[in-house]
This record gives sequence, structure tokens and C-alpha cells, in this order.
Amino acid sequence: MESLTALVACGAAFALSYYFGKGRAPSLLMALLLGAASGVGFAVIFFIMTVAVTVVLPGTFNARSLGVHLIVLLAVAPLGAAAVAVFARYYAMGRLRF
Repeated sequence: MESLTALVACGAAFALSYYFGKGRAPSLLMALLLGAASGVGFAVIFFIMTVAVTVVLPGTFNARSLGVHLIVLLAVAPLGAAAVAVFARYYAMGRLRF
């Protein structure tokens, strides 16, 4: 259960960073920063939501596994989301040149 929710949070961070990098970031550096911020933001949202579900429905998540997934998500999501935003920015800028 923890792995599935972590994958959803990571996918959402990648999707938001693609959106930022493709058309909303004015520069490459801004795309990188917005991608990293979306990764951290979705990692925090993952933690808050899973803890809230565990408080409401005890026994749903394993605390140790939740902590491990949070640590991995805090490491992977910002780096991956920043890379996705940069590559989306390169792609968008490559299509605009004529």
C-alpha cells in the first residue's frame, strides 16, 4: 500500500514538473527549481495524507515502511522531477526555434 501511494505521489510530481517545464517556466533555471519544488511538495503531501489516513483508519499503513518510502521519495522525487522539467523545457524550446 505504501509503495503504491509513493508511486502515485512521484508520478504526480513528475506530471506537474512536466507541465512547468513545458510551458510555464520562463527559463531553464526556473524550470529546474519548479521541478524540484514540485517533487518536495508531493513528498510532503504524501507524508501528510498517509499519516492522516493512518490516524483515521489505524492499521492501514506500516509506520516503518512509510518512513522508508518517505525518505526514498524525498531523495528521488525532487531530482527526478527537476530532470523531467529540464528535459521538457529543452523539448519545448527545441520546437519553438525556426
